[in-house]
Amino acid sequence: MNKLSSKHRKLAYVIAIIILLIPVIWLGMPSTGEEGSGGELAQLRVQYELGESTLGDVDPSSASMNFVLLGLRGIATNLLWMDAKDYQERKEWAKLRSTVDSIILLQPHYMKVWDFQGWNLAYNVSAEWDAVEDRYFWVKEGIKFLNEGVARNERFPELDWKIGNLHGQKVGRSDEWKQFRRFYKVDPNTERYDGGPDPEINPERLDNYQVAKQKYLIANEKELKHKQHLQMRMLFRAAPWHAQFDYANAMQREGKFGKERTDAWAQGFKEWTTIFGREEFITPKGAVVLEWTDDDIENLAKRDNVSVSDKKHWTDRYQSTANYRFWRTRALSESEQQTIDAHKAIYDGEVSFTEGKFDKAQAELEKGMSLYASVLNKYPSLMAEDLAIEEGLKAVLLWRDIHDLKGIPAPESFPLKPLWIKEQGRVPGLQEDLRRDLGIQ
Repeated sequence: MNKLSSKHRKLAYVIAIIILLIPVIWLGMPSTGEEGSGGELAQLRVQYELGESTLGDVDPSSASMNFVLLGLRGIATNLLWMDAKDYQERKEWAKLRSTVDSIILLQPHYMKVWDFQGWNLAYNVSAEWDAVEDRYFWVKEGIKFLNEGVARNERFPELDWKIGNLHGQKVGRSDEWKQFRRFYKVDPNTERYDGGPDPEINPERLDNYQVAKQKYLIANEKELKHKQHLQMRMLFRAAPWHAQFDYANAMQREGKFGKERTDAWAQGFKEWTTIFGREEFITPKGAVVLEWTDDDIENLAKRDNVSVSDKKHWTDRYQSTANYRFWRTRALSESEQQTIDAHKAIYDGEVSFTEGKFDKAQAELEKGMSLYASVLNKYPSLMAEDLAIEEGLKAVLLWRDIHDLKGIPAPESFPLKPLWIKEQGRVPGLQEDLRRDLGIQ
């Protein structure tokens, strides 16, 4: 057997390495981001949406960090989470934010990181500040953090839903909702934003509930391709239309009872019944639609090979779960003049009370209570909704406070008495809210 010289062996090794590199390069060449670039594996990852770039924007520093840490990423992440909690407890906000930024370098596609920290900044951290302006700043930080999460993770409709929830519920329903809604259109940092909103939060200068609706619609669009794991599908997809109702309701909470408010309720009714109400949702007995006719029920029963009674049963159950009939009735009733007059009289009574005009306040409240009682008698299902109940109870509380201030007993019989008796469990909390909001001693 001829033995190869050392030189020949080395040459053979080099040739073998080159030959082996050819399939490696062909298979594993990374993509440049352009269509058709990269090796066979890179193109397959793009085709089947398995690559990191298909999840959203890629941060090169994130990939570098993971490479340097090798198998220690989990340990490093746990330590950073512990540091973040410690900084929050010590109220070292700058260090908290930088630590959170380090966490997302290590876990850019772990949804819970974005979800929890966005919520944490908007709720927990903001609550630690005394000035409302500072609280609003941290609410914005929570929204911006989630915006970054959406850019990095396009397959999580839950994140878009969470952003919508912060725009809607945090800005519009907090104890500071009056200031937050004002800051939403005119940021307290007037010098930086020229007397307008923060463009990262509200680029189109819309109402916070209108932006929430936009985010919920994006979430619904993504949910058609990527399953969400936040809540029942029907409730998830109802969010845009609830934001529309919240938009209309917010205007009347601020004393706006004109055409814009009425049109908003009318739009809500139309979208609730013609878009959400006509969407099919799957039950154990096939598909149902919430806004149905007899023909719908019969056709769906025939298509799914089930009985009409089964189809009606599951339609009714899903309507109840979504509170569909209530919101249908509420939106319809809010377009009626009697309902508008009732809201306006109660609102005017509250304003007169704060101005110390007790006789005028009493007259307006009694007018509003009488009209509101008529609305509830016409639409008794309204007495199942928190805001509707609280509006009536607050009117009665103010009316009774006026009698106390005058040193005279309130009459035993008064409009809304059935609601007052039925909802006594809510009264102490509402009374405390009124005393805080209106400065009642």
